[in-house]
Amino acid sequence: MKQSTFKSFLLHNLINSLKSPAFVIISILFPVITAINYFIRGQFFTGSGTTDLVLFFSAVPYLCIIAIPALCYKLSFSVYDDFIPLTELSKQTAVFLTRLILFCIQLLLLIPAVLLVNLYGKTDGGQVFTSFICLIFYGAAVIALCSFIQTTVANKISSLIISALILVIFNTAHLFALYVQLPSFLISFFRLLSFAWHFDAAGKGIFDTRDILWLAGSAALFIFLSDSVVQIKKGRRFNTSLKIKHILLPVICLLTMLNANRWYTRIDFSQNRTYSILKYSKTLISRVESPVKITYYRSSAIARLYPQIRDVADFLTEYAAQSNKINLIIKDPDKDANIRTMLETYGIASQQLRTVSGTSTEYLTVYSAIVIEYEGNAETIPFTMAANTLEYDLDGRLRHLISGTARTVNIVAGNGLTLSDDYSYVIPWLSSQGFICNPLYIEDPAFAENLASANGPLLVFGDSEIKIEEAIAIEDYILSGKGSALLAISPYVADIENSWYITAAPRTNLIEMVENWGIRFPAQITSDISCARITMYADDNNSTQLLNYPLWPVLMQQKNAPLGITLFWVTPLELDSENKTVSPYLLSSSAATGYDEDKASPEKLFETNPFLLAENGGSGFSGAGTDRGTMILGAEIQGNLEGLFNAEHSENSHIIVIPDQYFASTLMNGYIGGDSGDYRNFEFLTNVLLKLNGEEELAALQSRTTRDTSLYKVTDAVQFNTLRLITYIILFVIIPLLLIAVGVFFNVKRQK
Repeated sequence: MKQSTFKSFLLHNLINSLKSPAFVIISILFPVITAINYFIRGQFFTGSGTTDLVLFFSAVPYLCIIAIPALCYKLSFSVYDDFIPLTELSKQTAVFLTRLILFCIQLLLLIPAVLLVNLYGKTDGGQVFTSFICLIFYGAAVIALCSFIQTTVANKISSLIISALILVIFNTAHLFALYVQLPSFLISFFRLLSFAWHFDAAGKGIFDTRDILWLAGSAALFIFLSDSVVQIKKGRRFNTSLKIKHILLPVICLLTMLNANRWYTRIDFSQNRTYSILKYSKTLISRVESPVKITYYRSSAIARLYPQIRDVADFLTEYAAQSNKINLIIKDPDKDANIRTMLETYGIASQQLRTVSGTSTEYLTVYSAIVIEYEGNAETIPFTMAANTLEYDLDGRLRHLISGTARTVNIVAGNGLTLSDDYSYVIPWLSSQGFICNPLYIEDPAFAENLASANGPLLVFGDSEIKIEEAIAIEDYILSGKGSALLAISPYVADIENSWYITAAPRTNLIEMVENWGIRFPAQITSDISCARITMYADDNNSTQLLNYPLWPVLMQQKNAPLGITLFWVTPLELDSENKTVSPYLLSSSAATGYDEDKASPEKLFETNPFLLAENGGSGFSGAGTDRGTMILGAEIQGNLEGLFNAEHSENSHIIVIPDQYFASTLMNGYIGGDSGDYRNFEFLTNVLLKLNGEEELAALQSRTTRDTSLYKVTDAVQFNTLRLITYIILFVIIPLLLIAVGVFFNVKRQK
């Protein structure tokens, strides 16, 4: 009987709430404002858009500041609650479930926006799942809190305002420590209150029971407190058992919340299981014969301010648990000057974090570094604030410690550009990936001797300044078996700093060497509909224009470019079909074509002006081919090779040829980087060098750590604009009109 009454009461409240004009208004504003924040405020359509939905979901709690107090506003039909034959706790539970269902309906209205994002790129299904789960528990906690305030404060308007103000505090609690100097215990307290702290793991696709138990415990705590307040207001006398019940239940909830950190489980739902220990890592760890000491030097200040630091400690704990030979120690450099001195000996520098207090700005000196020690040797990770790349970083360094060999790459700039300026990102990037970089300079008289004494993969950018003597030394190095090679070479040179004019390279010695091995460079560059979208200034420098630039092909995700890559004025390759040592490595889209050079204009072999190309639709300009198809924009050579300049022979050569010498250029990557930076070209560089170094499994792990969040599915400008219009119509016209129609239908039906 009571169960039937409970269901009837729940259904009655739910139906009346669905018919409420206030609920219809909230239902319209909730998805519309969330979409405005993500698509418009987040500049989704400006070329820097991302399919990462953290920004999308993180707006929900701020909407809840008004939405949930409004859902909890006590409606007129509730005056009959006292006549329902249910216990006060049952009635409180029914009202709570009603409001939670209404909130879940608001969340369901966000799904169309998520589906629309998938039309532009790929979202992380695990991130979507855990975010919705966390938001449901967050809604439960906040609804229970607002219900408690409502039962405590008699005035409905006052309870609404108080609820909103408290939610403002909860949603900004994690920021207090950035602006106000607070004691440690208050920082920890505000961290527990902060939604951002509890949502951080879910936003990455991790289901963390610590966050869920805290939110669930909060919901139960306030439901029980609401029951107690109502019964006290009604003047009910409590016997001993009731007193114990009304004290014990909230205490149990509170203890559950506070002890959630002691016993917890983390389930990784993210794409590619980014935060899980993979089989490769477990196999590597099983090779450990002596004790491994992993020390995580983490400043207490950074641990209090940034929730993602918890993920680093959690992952290290899980990593160390794979073997009893691994010992994990966490130390705080802030508390010991000797530790900071020791870190300096490892070459680990502190980082500066900016904080604002009142009218003053301060900088905190913090550490978040990892040192791995094994058999008297050590490897370091100088600074980390995220766990998504930690497995790759740990495995790479542990592998070197176990093998006792260093990962070295020899770098040559053969096109007149400099490694310090024009390729300024290359050495710092590769160093951060665990490579020891050995720059070699072709103008050095001892270049051949220095190269002959080196070991490891060879990385060459361009060959327009490489003379025959240096070319002989490079070929001799490749054929000697000392190292594989990545050759980023092209028969053309572009004036990348000024006019973008393209001319023939004065020297092509490495081109000739590669052609001897079955790869031909035709007199073309590639034009592709799948291309970079760049912002260009007009002649008066007072306006900008977003243009598709077909001469910078954007390669979609593929086997050898897991995140994709952008190439600049790249020459298509033709492979000798009878040569079994040569195979395609990178492929364009199926809409690419060759752009023939203008031999009558040696100072400007191709039209490269983005505005002129845009006026012709990017495909109708003079010299562009009419036949479109997939083109080879990278090739791999493996097996037996005969020298062109040397009478040498190699049986196990491994060479990657990319017909673009600018793909790792600092300047060129600046054009495509946007506000947040685009590091896919450098991720590709790391991936290739790992393979050339014989670390294929680690290369696969490296490509797993970063997800492509670009809008890669839409490459045509007309299609992009059409899809943007459709997105706006669905989110801001169709869905609101449907909700208005449903609200009108229910209200007309109720009046009848």
